[in-house]
Amino acid sequence: MRLKVGVTKMYKDVAENIGIKDYSVVNPYNTKLEGRYSLLIISKGYRDRVKKLNPFPIFEISSATFDDLIESVKGLSKLNIGSPEKIERYLLNIKGRKRYIKSLQFNRDVEVNPVSEFVKKVVLDLGIPISEKGIPVVPDYMVDRYRNKKEILILKTHRYDLNTVERVEDRYLSLINLLNSL
Repeated sequence: MRLKVGVTKMYKDVAENIGIKDYSVVNPYNTKLEGRYSLLIISKGYRDRVKKLNPFPIFEISSATFDDLIESVKGLSKLNIGSPEKIERYLLNIKGRKRYIKSLQFNRDVEVNPVSEFVKKVVLDLGIPISEKGIPVVPDYMVDRYRNKKEILILKTHRYDLNTVERVEDRYLSLINLLNSL
């Protein structure tokens, strides 16, 4: 029996890269889906919201960091969907991008104060010092709350024009560039 997978637009490239053959791009967050799905692939943190509308098995992808994405892809591979060879190639690509980012030189002397868990994961992965008195690092979706601060670093988090690996890499590069501009 072939699985019918529903994947959100944001993770369509993951489905392609790991070799899922029978999938549809869906919006399960606000829409009751027509048809029967063996699995829905969605963003982490939306399970309860999606489950209310769509009572199908759900896999949440976490992609704040390279390691999150690696663990998510490994989790998908345990479900026996996709091609083992394509999954391995995709994992090697992610690990290669991670090595590249970790090899970059940047200002590690600045203390920052990440204001969300999402941003904190990236900051910790880069080994940037964290302090309550540090410069706030604010995800773009929370900027309005911090507009009155004298100095903040705004991290672009979800560039939808990029694929998943590029989006993760872009977060790291954005933070590195912000630190180097200080």
